[in-house]
Amino acid sequence: MKARLILLSTMSIVTLAAAAACGSAAVRSASGLSGAEAVPAAIAPVGSHAGSSSAGSLSAGVPSSGSSSGTSGSSASLSADISSGDIVLGSPGADVARSVTAAYTVPAGTFLQSFDTVIATGVALDGYVISSETSPNAKGRIVSGQVTLAIPTASMASLLNSLPSDFTASSINFSSVDDTNSIVDLNARLTSAQAHLTALQALLAKATSLADITTLEQQIEDVETSIDTDQGQLNSLTQAVTDATVTVQLKERGAVTVAVHVSTGPSVGSGVSKGWNNVLLIVTVALEVLVTAVPALVLLAIAWSVWRLRRRRVAPAPAEVTA
Repeated sequence: MKARLILLSTMSIVTLAAAAACGSAAVRSASGLSGAEAVPAAIAPVGSHAGSSSAGSLSAGVPSSGSSSGTSGSSASLSADISSGDIVLGSPGADVARSVTAAYTVPAGTFLQSFDTVIATGVALDGYVISSETSPNAKGRIVSGQVTLAIPTASMASLLNSLPSDFTASSINFSSVDDTNSIVDLNARLTSAQAHLTALQALLAKATSLADITTLEQQIEDVETSIDTDQGQLNSLTQAVTDATVTVQLKERGAVTVAVHVSTGPSVGSGVSKGWNNVLLIVTVALEVLVTAVPALVLLAIAWSVWRLRRRRVAPAPAEVTA
């Protein structure tokens, strides 16, 4: 009896083992993977397919062959950002004044055209020219210069990115000034001054004595002056924040500039003008001397006349002739 139980148990164990082996083979056959490749995803080693896809999305735009479509799109976007060379400045605070000075070289013989292009691009971005200056070469042809533009701060990067491809940048220098504290302080001072002005105007309306009216009017004038000064400073800071200052320096490649000398030597026109001024000065001095001397001359003439008259009256008698 015991032998039969042992035999039945042994046969059952063998049957179960065979069934498990067949099931495992069927699973491997259906998936098409070998036993070594059938590794659960939860314990996949580092460097497997999932890890390769993540690295591809952070590459410089070369997607891996086994990456998914989403990963490929991310890589292409990153590649465009890197290869285009566009300047990205970010978004500063609301009260930050920004400026940039960019120097470029342009092809020979194209300075004026390039200069006009920079100005036209800035004006198209709602900007305007603040100042400009140019320099010639030894033959007198303009080959270098710079233009300073004021454009909306949000368009500063757009201006630089819109310049022609034959512009070669030699330097681009950005700067920012945070005016937040100054703007907050000016707004607070204006609010306080306006309240003070309102109170003074209410007192002036109730004043009856001349002394009180005079004092209140003087105080009102002082407060209004302070308000105008603070408002002017606030407007200046607000304008600096709203419009960025962009200075673009251009120079033709290989060009050599010469300094423009302003002639300081004497000219015919300046000589005539100086001589005329001298004549006027001499005439003026002579007239002043004459006017000053007239009274003295009159007195001298009177004294001389009196002297002559007295001399005639006291003239000596003729001497007698004796034999």
